[in-house]
Amino acid sequence: MTQKTQPRVPDLRERRRQETRLEISRAALELFELQGFAATTVEEIARAAGVSSSTFFRCFATKEESVWGPDRELETEIVEWLESIPQEDINLPGIEAFYERSLQRLVTSSEDTRDRILRTRRLIASDDHLRAAAFAADALAMCRITTSVAERLRGLRSESFARLLVESAGVASRIAFDTWVRRIERGEDADLVEIYRTTRTDLREIVVT
Repeated sequence: MTQKTQPRVPDLRERRRQETRLEISRAALELFELQGFAATTVEEIARAAGVSSSTFFRCFATKEESVWGPDRELETEIVEWLESIPQEDINLPGIEAFYERSLQRLVTSSEDTRDRILRTRRLIASDDHLRAAAFAADALAMCRITTSVAERLRGLRSESFARLLVESAGVASRIAFDTWVRRIERGEDADLVEIYRTTRTDLREIVVT
């Protein structure tokens, strides 16, 4: 049976780091919208966020990552889950549950979060460089998660099985996310988690056909 790991509570230092990252992300998004990604420098972002350039780079490796970075919380949860259950219980429903919780966090945390997500998606859709960076970041995240799953399943399942497991859940998440954004842009009511569940059902129908 699939187990659910308890959410990890960040300590004070980590919460402050998260707050700093959020301030930098807000500043970066506003500047990118105002003057474009290419015309904006790290120094300008840091100044707008009230931090130094060195602090920026302690929080983000690149300018692109300041608005579109990996979901480290999801990756940490997956690693903790993998370590907490038997190999034979590592399956698609379990992986999908993490993606569902990740999407749930995005839409229930605050109105500010939802607004930033939508603005970021618009920005990425309008900028070829940012779009390529987002695809690359997603691909790297999939590689890291796949490596963790493959290592845990070593001796029981192949690396290709691990990759199919991770990417099947991941592609459904990405499609659901894009669908959610498009519906909101059209002024429609849209429940991201329900869209994800429907997308998973569609994927299974395609696979077994």
